[in-house]
Amino acid sequence: MTVRYTLWPRRISTQMSAILIICMLTTLFIIACLLTIFRPYVPPVPYGPWASTMALETGFTAIESLPEAEQPVFARKISNPDLSFFVNENVPCQEKASAFSTEGLRRILQSRHADTLVSVKTCSTDDPGTTVSYVSFDHGRYIALINNRMNSYWPHVLHVAMPLIVAFSSLTLMVITLSFWSVRRINRPLSDLAERVDTFGYDISPTPLDENGPAEIQSLAMAYNRMQTRIVQHVEERTRMLMTIGHDLRTPLTRMAMRVELGESTLKADALRRDVSLMTHMLNGALSFLRGQNDEEPEETTDLDSLIESLCTAFSDTGKPVFYTPGDQVVCCCQPVALSRALNNLIENGLRYDGDVTVTLQASEQKAIISISDNGPGIPAESKEAMQLPFTRMDQARSSPAGLGLGLSIVRQIIDRHKGTMALLDNLPKGLLVQITLPVSGHSISSHRPQLTSLPHH
Repeated sequence: MTVRYTLWPRRISTQMSAILIICMLTTLFIIACLLTIFRPYVPPVPYGPWASTMALETGFTAIESLPEAEQPVFARKISNPDLSFFVNENVPCQEKASAFSTEGLRRILQSRHADTLVSVKTCSTDDPGTTVSYVSFDHGRYIALINNRMNSYWPHVLHVAMPLIVAFSSLTLMVITLSFWSVRRINRPLSDLAERVDTFGYDISPTPLDENGPAEIQSLAMAYNRMQTRIVQHVEERTRMLMTIGHDLRTPLTRMAMRVELGESTLKADALRRDVSLMTHMLNGALSFLRGQNDEEPEETTDLDSLIESLCTAFSDTGKPVFYTPGDQVVCCCQPVALSRALNNLIENGLRYDGDVTVTLQASEQKAIISISDNGPGIPAESKEAMQLPFTRMDQARSSPAGLGLGLSIVRQIIDRHKGTMALLDNLPKGLLVQITLPVSGHSISSHRPQLTSLPHH
Protein backbone atom coordinates (compact mmCIF):
# COMPACT_ATOMS: atom_id res chain seq x y z
CA MET A 1 0.00 0.00 0.00
CA THR A 2 2.79 2.42 0.83
CA VAL A 3 4.65 1.64 -2.39
CA ARG A 4 1.55 2.28 -4.50
CA TYR A 5 0.92 5.69 -3.00
CA THR A 6 4.62 6.52 -3.26
CA LEU A 7 5.06 5.61 -6.94
CA TRP A 8 1.67 6.57 -8.35
CA PRO A 9 1.33 10.31 -9.14
CA ARG A 10 -0.96 12.34 -6.91
CA ARG A 11 -2.26 15.04 -9.28
CA ILE A 12 -4.97 14.51 -11.91
CA SER A 13 -2.88 15.83 -14.82
CA THR A 14 0.06 13.54 -14.03
CA GLN A 15 -2.27 10.57 -13.53
CA MET A 16 -3.82 11.09 -16.98
CA SER A 17 -0.36 11.40 -18.53
CA ALA A 18 0.74 8.22 -16.78
CA ILE A 19 -2.34 6.39 -18.09
CA LEU A 20 -1.58 7.42 -21.70
CA ILE A 21 2.08 6.43 -21.38
CA ILE A 22 1.13 3.04 -19.90
CA CYS A 23 -1.33 2.45 -22.76
CA MET A 24 1.28 3.23 -25.42
CA LEU A 25 3.99 1.12 -23.80
CA THR A 26 1.57 -1.79 -23.34
CA THR A 27 0.51 -1.54 -26.98
CA LEU A 28 4.12 -1.57 -28.19
CA PHE A 29 4.81 -4.60 -26.00
CA ILE A 30 1.78 -6.45 -27.39
CA ILE A 31 2.80 -5.63 -31.00
CA ALA A 32 6.33 -6.89 -30.37
CA CYS A 33 5.03 -10.13 -28.82
CA LEU A 34 2.53 -10.77 -31.65
CA LEU A 35 5.09 -10.07 -34.35
CA THR A 36 7.43 -12.52 -32.67
CA ILE A 37 4.71 -15.19 -32.38
CA PHE A 38 3.28 -14.83 -35.90
CA ARG A 39 6.61 -14.28 -37.71
CA PRO A 40 7.05 -17.19 -40.19
CA TYR A 41 10.33 -19.09 -40.33
CA VAL A 42 10.37 -18.87 -44.18
CA PRO A 43 9.01 -15.62 -45.58
CA PRO A 44 6.19 -16.29 -48.10
CA VAL A 45 6.42 -15.25 -51.73
CA PRO A 46 4.97 -11.76 -52.01
CA TYR A 47 1.56 -11.60 -53.58
CA GLY A 48 1.02 -9.42 -56.66
CA PRO A 49 2.17 -8.81 -60.23
CA TRP A 50 5.87 -8.70 -59.38
CA ALA A 51 5.92 -12.31 -58.21
CA SER A 52 3.97 -13.44 -61.31
CA THR A 53 6.28 -11.49 -63.59
CA MET A 54 9.36 -13.16 -62.14
CA ALA A 55 7.83 -16.60 -62.49
CA LEU A 56 6.73 -15.96 -66.10
CA GLU A 57 10.06 -14.54 -67.23
CA THR A 58 11.98 -17.35 -65.59
CA GLY A 59 9.77 -20.01 -67.22
CA PHE A 60 9.71 -18.44 -70.70
CA THR A 61 13.47 -17.87 -70.62
CA ALA A 62 14.06 -21.53 -69.72
CA ILE A 63 11.70 -22.73 -72.49
CA GLU A 64 13.23 -20.52 -75.17
CA SER A 65 16.70 -21.82 -74.33
CA LEU A 66 15.72 -25.36 -75.45
CA PRO A 67 15.26 -26.77 -78.92
CA GLU A 68 11.75 -26.40 -80.33
CA ALA A 69 11.09 -30.13 -80.12
CA GLU A 70 11.76 -30.24 -76.41
CA GLN A 71 9.92 -27.05 -75.51
CA PRO A 72 6.37 -28.53 -75.15
CA VAL A 73 7.58 -31.36 -72.92
CA PHE A 74 9.62 -29.03 -70.73
CA ALA A 75 6.70 -26.61 -70.48
CA ARG A 76 4.47 -29.33 -69.09
CA LYS A 77 7.17 -30.38 -66.62
CA ILE A 78 7.61 -26.93 -65.07
CA SER A 79 3.87 -26.31 -64.85
CA ASN A 80 2.01 -26.48 -61.55
CA PRO A 81 -1.59 -25.90 -60.42
CA ASP A 82 -1.00 -22.16 -60.06
CA LEU A 83 1.11 -21.55 -63.18
CA SER A 84 0.86 -23.55 -66.45
CA PHE A 85 3.00 -23.10 -69.59
CA PHE A 86 1.98 -24.05 -73.14
CA VAL A 87 3.96 -24.01 -76.40
CA ASN A 88 2.16 -23.83 -79.73
CA GLU A 89 -1.13 -24.96 -78.24
CA ASN A 90 -4.63 -23.58 -78.61
CA VAL A 91 -5.75 -22.69 -75.10
CA PRO A 92 -9.39 -21.54 -74.87
CA CYS A 93 -10.23 -18.49 -72.74
CA GLN A 94 -13.66 -17.01 -71.96
CA GLU A 95 -12.58 -13.41 -71.53
CA LYS A 96 -14.07 -11.22 -68.82
CA ALA A 97 -13.35 -7.81 -67.34
CA SER A 98 -9.73 -7.47 -66.30
CA ALA A 99 -8.92 -7.84 -62.62
CA PHE A 100 -6.58 -5.53 -60.78
CA SER A 101 -3.79 -8.10 -60.60
CA THR A 102 -4.11 -8.89 -64.34
CA GLU A 103 -3.92 -5.24 -65.36
CA GLY A 104 -0.85 -4.71 -63.19
CA LEU A 105 0.81 -7.78 -64.70
CA ARG A 106 0.14 -6.51 -68.26
CA ARG A 107 1.70 -3.14 -67.56
CA ILE A 108 4.83 -4.67 -66.03
CA LEU A 109 5.36 -7.18 -68.83
CA GLN A 110 4.73 -4.59 -71.52
CA SER A 111 7.27 -2.21 -70.01
CA ARG A 112 9.91 -4.94 -69.71
CA HIS A 113 9.31 -6.51 -73.16
CA ALA A 114 8.54 -3.59 -75.41
CA ASP A 115 9.90 -5.42 -78.50
CA THR A 116 7.66 -8.44 -78.00
CA LEU A 117 3.95 -8.59 -78.47
CA VAL A 118 2.48 -9.33 -75.05
CA SER A 119 -1.20 -9.96 -74.48
CA VAL A 120 -2.71 -10.30 -71.02
CA LYS A 121 -6.39 -10.90 -70.35
CA THR A 122 -8.60 -12.35 -67.65
CA CYS A 123 -10.51 -15.59 -68.17
CA SER A 124 -13.51 -16.77 -66.20
CA THR A 125 -13.65 -20.19 -64.51
CA ASP A 126 -16.24 -22.37 -62.80
CA ASP A 127 -14.78 -21.48 -59.38
CA PRO A 128 -16.14 -18.07 -58.31
CA GLY A 129 -13.17 -17.59 -55.99
CA THR A 130 -10.61 -18.05 -58.79
CA THR A 131 -9.66 -16.01 -61.86
CA VAL A 132 -7.20 -16.96 -64.58
CA SER A 133 -4.71 -14.54 -66.10
CA TYR A 134 -4.06 -15.49 -69.76
CA VAL A 135 -0.58 -14.37 -70.89
CA SER A 136 0.43 -14.69 -74.54
CA PHE A 137 3.98 -14.12 -75.86
CA ASP A 138 5.21 -13.91 -79.46
CA HIS A 139 1.79 -13.98 -81.18
CA GLY A 140 0.50 -16.82 -79.07
CA ARG A 141 3.46 -19.12 -79.46
CA TYR A 142 4.07 -19.13 -75.72
CA ILE A 143 1.06 -19.11 -73.43
CA ALA A 144 0.88 -19.10 -69.64
CA LEU A 145 -2.14 -19.45 -67.38
CA ILE A 146 -1.95 -18.03 -63.87
CA ASN A 147 -4.59 -19.17 -61.38
CA ASN A 148 -5.37 -16.29 -59.01
CA ARG A 149 -7.00 -18.04 -56.07
CA MET A 150 -8.26 -15.02 -54.16
CA ASN A 151 -9.58 -17.07 -51.22
CA SER A 152 -6.16 -18.62 -50.67
CA TYR A 153 -4.62 -15.23 -49.99
CA TRP A 154 -6.89 -14.30 -47.11
CA PRO A 155 -5.09 -16.50 -44.54
CA HIS A 156 -1.83 -14.86 -45.57
CA VAL A 157 -3.35 -11.40 -45.28
CA LEU A 158 -4.79 -12.21 -41.87
CA HIS A 159 -1.47 -13.74 -40.80
CA VAL A 160 0.36 -10.53 -41.66
CA ALA A 161 -2.30 -8.15 -40.33
CA MET A 162 -3.15 -10.08 -37.16
CA PRO A 163 -0.53 -8.37 -34.90
CA LEU A 164 -1.73 -4.92 -35.93
CA ILE A 165 -5.41 -5.85 -35.57
CA VAL A 166 -4.90 -7.32 -32.11
CA ALA A 167 -2.62 -4.46 -31.03
CA PHE A 168 -4.97 -1.69 -32.07
CA SER A 169 -7.96 -3.55 -30.67
CA SER A 170 -6.11 -3.93 -27.37
CA LEU A 171 -5.15 -0.25 -27.42
CA THR A 172 -8.74 0.81 -28.04
CA LEU A 173 -10.02 -1.48 -25.30
CA MET A 174 -7.40 -0.26 -22.79
CA VAL A 175 -8.01 3.41 -23.59
CA ILE A 176 -11.77 3.00 -23.18
CA THR A 177 -11.38 1.01 -19.96
CA LEU A 178 -8.84 3.37 -18.41
CA SER A 179 -10.87 6.40 -19.51
CA PHE A 180 -13.95 5.06 -17.74
CA TRP A 181 -11.83 4.23 -14.70
CA SER A 182 -10.20 7.66 -14.52
CA VAL A 183 -13.48 9.50 -15.07
CA ARG A 184 -15.14 7.41 -12.39
CA ARG A 185 -12.19 7.95 -10.03
CA ILE A 186 -12.55 11.71 -10.46
CA ASN A 187 -16.34 11.90 -10.73
CA ARG A 188 -17.24 9.66 -7.78
CA PRO A 189 -15.76 11.94 -5.06
CA LEU A 190 -17.38 14.95 -6.72
CA SER A 191 -20.74 13.17 -6.81
CA ASP A 192 -20.35 12.22 -3.15
CA LEU A 193 -19.50 15.83 -2.32
CA ALA A 194 -22.55 17.16 -4.18
CA GLU A 195 -24.77 14.63 -2.36
CA ARG A 196 -23.28 15.47 1.04
CA VAL A 197 -23.65 19.21 0.46
CA ASP A 198 -27.30 18.73 -0.51
CA THR A 199 -27.92 16.50 2.51
CA PHE A 200 -26.05 18.84 4.84
CA GLY A 201 -28.74 21.46 4.29
CA TYR A 202 -31.25 19.19 6.04
CA ASP A 203 -29.07 17.21 8.44
CA ILE A 204 -26.08 18.94 10.02
CA SER A 205 -24.76 15.84 11.73
CA PRO A 206 -21.07 15.69 10.72
CA THR A 207 -20.35 12.91 8.20
CA PRO A 208 -16.81 13.37 6.87
CA LEU A 209 -15.97 12.63 3.26
CA ASP A 210 -13.37 10.02 2.39
CA GLU A 211 -10.13 11.89 1.68
CA ASN A 212 -9.04 9.60 -1.14
CA GLY A 213 -8.30 10.10 -4.82
CA PRO A 214 -6.05 12.58 -6.61
CA ALA A 215 -4.42 15.42 -4.70
CA GLU A 216 -6.98 17.97 -5.91
CA ILE A 217 -9.88 15.78 -4.80
CA GLN A 218 -8.19 15.13 -1.43
CA SER A 219 -7.72 18.87 -0.88
CA LEU A 220 -11.37 19.50 -1.76
CA ALA A 221 -12.58 16.75 0.61
CA MET A 222 -10.34 18.02 3.43
CA ALA A 223 -11.60 21.59 2.92
CA TYR A 224 -15.21 20.38 3.00
CA ASN A 225 -14.62 18.35 6.16
CA ARG A 226 -13.06 21.37 7.89
CA MET A 227 -15.91 23.62 6.76
CA GLN A 228 -18.48 21.08 7.94
CA THR A 229 -16.79 20.85 11.35
CA ARG A 230 -16.73 24.63 11.72
CA ILE A 231 -20.40 24.96 10.75
CA VAL A 232 -21.43 22.24 13.18
CA GLN A 233 -19.40 23.85 15.97
CA HIS A 234 -20.93 27.23 15.10
CA VAL A 235 -24.47 25.86 15.27
CA GLU A 236 -23.73 23.99 18.50
CA GLU A 237 -22.36 27.18 20.07
CA ARG A 238 -25.48 29.08 19.06
CA THR A 239 -27.72 26.37 20.43
CA ARG A 240 -25.79 26.12 23.67
CA MET A 241 -25.78 29.90 24.03
CA LEU A 242 -29.55 30.18 23.59
CA MET A 243 -30.19 27.33 26.04
CA THR A 244 -27.82 28.86 28.59
CA ILE A 245 -29.33 32.35 28.27
CA GLY A 246 -32.80 30.88 28.68
CA HIS A 247 -31.67 28.98 31.76
CA ASP A 248 -29.87 31.96 33.28
CA LEU A 249 -32.73 34.40 32.66
CA ARG A 250 -35.24 32.07 34.26
CA THR A 251 -33.86 32.62 37.78
CA PRO A 252 -34.05 36.46 37.94
CA LEU A 253 -37.35 36.48 36.06
CA THR A 254 -38.80 34.00 38.55
CA ARG A 255 -37.69 36.17 41.47
CA MET A 256 -39.17 39.27 39.88
CA ALA A 257 -42.47 37.48 39.18
CA MET A 258 -42.68 36.27 42.78
CA ARG A 259 -42.13 39.80 44.10
CA VAL A 260 -44.88 41.11 41.86
CA GLU A 261 -47.27 38.34 42.94
CA LEU A 262 -46.50 38.87 46.64
CA GLY A 263 -46.96 42.62 46.26
CA GLU A 264 -43.69 43.47 48.01
CA SER A 265 -43.10 47.11 48.80
CA THR A 266 -40.75 49.43 46.98
CA LEU A 267 -38.16 48.74 49.66
CA LYS A 268 -37.21 45.75 47.50
CA ALA A 269 -36.30 47.98 44.56
CA ASP A 270 -32.59 47.28 45.09
CA ALA A 271 -33.20 43.57 44.57
CA LEU A 272 -35.13 44.30 41.38
CA ARG A 273 -32.32 46.51 40.13
CA ARG A 274 -29.80 43.72 40.80
CA ASP A 275 -31.90 41.26 38.80
CA VAL A 276 -32.28 43.73 35.94
CA SER A 277 -28.53 44.41 36.05
CA LEU A 278 -27.84 40.67 35.97
CA MET A 279 -30.07 40.15 32.92
CA THR A 280 -28.54 43.18 31.17
CA HIS A 281 -25.08 41.80 31.88
CA MET A 282 -26.06 38.42 30.41
CA LEU A 283 -27.53 39.93 27.23
CA ASN A 284 -24.57 42.30 26.77
CA GLY A 285 -22.16 39.39 27.15
CA ALA A 286 -24.07 37.34 24.57
CA LEU A 287 -24.18 40.29 22.14
CA SER A 288 -20.46 40.88 22.64
CA PHE A 289 -19.76 37.23 21.84
CA LEU A 290 -21.89 37.38 18.69
CA ARG A 291 -20.38 40.65 17.52
CA GLY A 292 -16.89 39.22 18.02
CA GLN A 293 -17.48 36.58 15.34
CA ASN A 294 -18.04 39.27 12.71
CA ASP A 295 -15.72 41.96 14.00
CA GLU A 296 -14.79 44.22 11.08
CA GLU A 297 -12.15 46.23 12.90
CA PRO A 298 -9.33 47.02 10.45
CA GLU A 299 -5.90 45.58 11.13
CA GLU A 300 -3.13 47.99 12.09
CA THR A 301 0.61 47.75 12.59
CA THR A 302 0.87 47.71 16.37
CA ASP A 303 3.70 47.67 18.91
CA LEU A 304 2.62 44.83 21.19
CA ASP A 305 5.04 45.87 23.92
CA SER A 306 3.49 49.35 24.14
CA LEU A 307 -0.06 47.99 23.92
CA ILE A 308 0.43 45.51 26.78
CA GLU A 309 2.30 48.00 28.94
CA SER A 310 -0.45 50.63 28.59
CA LEU A 311 -3.10 48.03 29.42
CA CYS A 312 -1.29 46.87 32.57
CA THR A 313 -0.64 50.48 33.59
CA ALA A 314 -4.36 51.17 33.44
CA PHE A 315 -5.00 48.36 35.95
CA SER A 316 -2.09 49.40 38.17
CA ASP A 317 -3.36 52.98 38.33
CA THR A 318 -6.59 51.71 39.94
CA GLY A 319 -4.66 49.76 42.58
CA LYS A 320 -4.95 46.33 40.96
CA PRO A 321 -1.92 44.01 41.43
CA VAL A 322 -1.05 43.68 37.73
CA PHE A 323 2.66 43.50 36.86
CA TYR A 324 4.21 43.66 33.40
CA THR A 325 7.69 42.33 32.75
CA PRO A 326 9.09 44.20 29.74
CA GLY A 327 10.43 41.88 27.09
CA ASP A 328 11.19 42.03 23.38
CA GLN A 329 9.82 44.76 21.19
CA VAL A 330 7.41 43.11 18.75
CA VAL A 331 5.57 44.89 15.94
CA CYS A 332 2.81 42.98 14.19
CA CYS A 333 -0.37 43.53 12.18
CA CYS A 334 -3.44 42.98 14.37
CA GLN A 335 -6.78 44.39 15.51
CA PRO A 336 -5.56 46.41 18.53
CA VAL A 337 -8.98 47.02 20.12
CA ALA A 338 -10.02 43.36 19.85
CA LEU A 339 -6.63 42.17 21.14
CA SER A 340 -6.85 44.62 24.06
CA ARG A 341 -10.30 43.27 24.90
CA ALA A 342 -8.96 39.71 24.93
CA LEU A 343 -6.03 40.57 27.20
CA ASN A 344 -8.34 42.64 29.43
CA ASN A 345 -10.64 39.61 29.90
CA LEU A 346 -7.71 37.38 30.87
CA ILE A 347 -6.36 39.90 33.36
CA GLU A 348 -9.81 40.36 34.94
CA ASN A 349 -10.18 36.59 35.24
CA GLY A 350 -6.86 36.45 37.09
CA LEU A 351 -7.86 39.28 39.43
CA ARG A 352 -11.17 37.67 40.33
CA TYR A 353 -9.59 35.50 43.03
CA ASP A 354 -7.73 38.35 44.80
CA GLY A 355 -4.35 37.30 43.44
CA ASP A 356 -1.51 38.90 41.53
CA VAL A 357 -1.41 38.86 37.74
CA THR A 358 1.88 38.88 35.81
CA VAL A 359 2.09 39.59 32.08
CA THR A 360 5.17 38.90 29.91
CA LEU A 361 5.98 39.27 26.23
CA GLN A 362 8.59 37.24 24.35
CA ALA A 363 9.50 36.72 20.71
CA SER A 364 10.56 33.40 19.19
CA GLU A 365 10.92 32.39 15.51
CA GLN A 366 8.62 35.03 14.03
CA LYS A 367 6.08 34.49 16.81
CA ALA A 368 5.01 36.66 19.73
CA ILE A 369 4.31 34.79 22.99
CA ILE A 370 2.15 36.59 25.55
CA SER A 371 1.94 34.91 28.97
CA ILE A 372 -0.62 35.89 31.64
CA SER A 373 -0.27 34.08 34.97
CA ASP A 374 -2.06 34.30 38.31
CA ASN A 375 -1.89 32.48 41.66
CA GLY A 376 -5.57 31.57 41.89
CA PRO A 377 -7.07 28.07 42.13
CA GLY A 378 -6.33 27.29 38.46
CA ILE A 379 -8.32 24.96 36.21
CA PRO A 380 -8.25 21.15 36.39
CA ALA A 381 -6.66 19.46 33.39
CA GLU A 382 -9.89 17.69 32.41
CA SER A 383 -11.81 20.99 32.32
CA LYS A 384 -9.38 23.17 30.37
CA GLU A 385 -10.84 22.44 26.96
CA ALA A 386 -14.44 22.78 28.14
CA MET A 387 -13.70 26.10 29.83
CA GLN A 388 -13.00 27.64 26.43
CA LEU A 389 -16.57 27.00 25.29
CA PRO A 390 -19.21 29.75 25.58
CA PHE A 391 -21.19 29.95 28.85
CA THR A 392 -18.99 27.47 30.68
CA ARG A 393 -17.84 28.27 34.23
CA MET A 394 -16.06 26.50 37.02
CA ASP A 395 -18.67 27.84 39.42
CA GLN A 396 -21.99 26.51 38.20
CA ALA A 397 -23.96 28.91 40.36
CA ARG A 398 -25.35 31.40 37.84
CA SER A 399 -26.78 33.96 40.15
CA SER A 400 -23.62 36.09 40.21
CA PRO A 401 -22.97 38.53 37.39
CA ALA A 402 -19.24 38.35 38.08
CA GLY A 403 -18.76 35.75 35.38
CA LEU A 404 -21.06 34.29 32.73
CA GLY A 405 -18.60 31.88 31.15
CA LEU A 406 -17.91 34.04 28.09
CA GLY A 407 -14.46 35.40 28.96
CA LEU A 408 -12.27 32.59 27.67
CA SER A 409 -14.54 31.88 24.68
CA ILE A 410 -14.32 35.52 23.57
CA VAL A 411 -10.53 35.45 24.01
CA ARG A 412 -10.24 32.25 21.99
CA GLN A 413 -12.48 33.74 19.29
CA ILE A 414 -10.24 36.81 18.99
CA ILE A 415 -7.02 34.78 18.98
CA ASP A 416 -8.39 32.44 16.29
CA ARG A 417 -9.23 35.45 14.17
CA HIS A 418 -5.57 36.51 14.44
CA LYS A 419 -4.49 32.98 13.34
CA GLY A 420 -2.92 32.43 16.74
CA THR A 421 -3.21 29.81 19.48
CA MET A 422 -4.17 29.89 23.15
CA ALA A 423 -3.05 27.30 25.71
CA LEU A 424 -4.22 26.93 29.32
CA LEU A 425 -1.29 25.72 31.43
CA ASP A 426 -0.59 25.23 35.12
CA ASN A 427 1.29 28.02 36.89
CA LEU A 428 3.34 26.16 39.47
CA PRO A 429 3.06 25.96 42.40
CA LYS A 430 -0.54 27.09 41.87
CA GLY A 431 -2.61 29.18 39.56
CA LEU A 432 -3.29 29.40 35.85
CA LEU A 433 -0.92 30.35 33.03
CA VAL A 434 -2.56 31.46 29.78
CA GLN A 435 -0.08 31.43 26.88
CA ILE A 436 -1.05 33.22 23.65
CA THR A 437 1.03 32.77 20.51
CA LEU A 438 0.56 35.23 17.62
CA PRO A 439 2.28 35.09 14.21
CA VAL A 440 4.35 38.16 13.40
CA SER A 441 5.93 37.00 10.13
CA GLY A 442 7.04 39.89 7.98
CA HIS A 443 7.19 42.34 10.91
CA SER A 444 10.07 43.46 13.09
CA ILE A 445 11.24 41.80 16.27
CA SER A 446 13.88 43.45 18.45
CA SER A 447 15.38 42.44 21.77
CA HIS A 448 15.96 46.11 22.68
CA ARG A 449 13.07 48.26 23.82
CA PRO A 450 13.10 51.86 22.58
CA GLN A 451 12.29 54.77 24.82
CA LEU A 452 8.49 55.10 24.80
CA THR A 453 7.36 58.63 24.04
CA SER A 454 3.65 57.97 24.32
CA LEU A 455 1.25 55.16 25.06
CA PRO A 456 -1.66 54.18 22.80
CA HIS A 457 -5.00 55.60 23.79
CA HIS A 458 -7.69 52.98 24.48
